[in-house]
Amino acid sequence: MNPRLPSILLIAVVGLWASNDTANSQGRHGDVLVTVTNEKIMALPAGGSANEEGLAVDEMVAKTAARGQTGFAQTSTRLLGFSSELRRWTDMPLGAEERVERHHILPRLIVVQTNRQLYGFQEGRGHWTTESLGTNEQAKQLYGRGHVAVVITTERALAFSSFTGGLFSFPWSTDERTLSVDETNDAVMVRTSARLLAFPSQTTEWVEVK
Repeated sequence: MNPRLPSILLIAVVGLWASNDTANSQGRHGDVLVTVTNEKIMALPAGGSANEEGLAVDEMVAKTAARGQTGFAQTSTRLLGFSSELRRWTDMPLGAEERVERHHILPRLIVVQTNRQLYGFQEGRGHWTTESLGTNEQAKQLYGRGHVAVVITTERALAFSSFTGGLFSFPWSTDERTLSVDETNDAVMVRTSARLLAFPSQTTEWVEVK
């Protein structure tokens, strides 16, 4: 039997199950534009008025990004996520000496990795979720497509879904290594040296495929 067959079958089933919902939800909305002007961060969703977020004295904007309905900004003191559905900014303060190392923005979610924590932003709820990294834990890879993003660390895999929120983790066993990551818009599959894991977008736990 082809060793990749379980992966192909499961992803195909999950993709078919959720494809109609994905197409309908994304087809009704246009893209948001994010820009900085006059000491404010401004988001302009399609078909709506601008939504502004004021900057504090000495607060500097490091980067902005937008994709689909989701807007993102990183400043010297906080992270900001914009929800076109709710038409509002939501911020998350950064800790002292906390450094943003990478981020990934998708049409309905954001995942940010710092030297201390992981952050997930759910556009539909306008809500940030956090998960602390262990003392010696290091994030190695960040993947994302459609409604699911996954972070691979030295100790575990963590999935974040635009539907269910949360950063749902699966711990590695001793000497377990990640071999590959496969993605669709509605699921992610992680193959390691010890197992095959799947995370569908509308669930809250990893599934081990036997």
